[in-house]
Amino acid sequence: MIVSPARALLALDLWDGGNNAAALSVLGLELPGPGCAVIGVAGSVLRLGPRRWWLDGAGFDAGVLAAQLDESGAVTPVEGGWVRVVLQGTQWRDLVMESGLIDAEDPAFGAGSVAVSLLCHARCVVHVRAPDRCEVFVPASYADHCLSHWQGLGWQQVTP
Repeated sequence: MIVSPARALLALDLWDGGNNAAALSVLGLELPGPGCAVIGVAGSVLRLGPRRWWLDGAGFDAGVLAAQLDESGAVTPVEGGWVRVVLQGTQWRDLVMESGLIDAEDPAFGAGSVAVSLLCHARCVVHVRAPDRCEVFVPASYADHCLSHWQGLGWQQVTP
């Protein structure tokens, strides 16, 4: 496990489902549908809910995006409330399933998939990056609890 602050994480909320065009013009890519993420030059865009996305990467300009959205949405920095845990190796799926309510063995849950689920009793966001790698965003207030649980299951924290 590689543990770090979430860094460069913005929440994009669109009040009107028809305003995706404004976000598209600034982001330069389509907003992903349910359970999906897309990767662009600026970073990754993860779909978290019906009108909520996370912009994960230092290349997103919150000010430009907020100005383009005007009154139709909001862009909010959220990195302070989350810890990023990178799980590498073929056993990450077992760890995620032992920790909560998620079917990580589903063949459709591959690279580019996103799930919001309870892990270690905390609402976490799982972003599958590759067959042998995922990122789990853990609420900062639950990070010690989750890390302790995962270490109890045999995972060790490493320094990047």
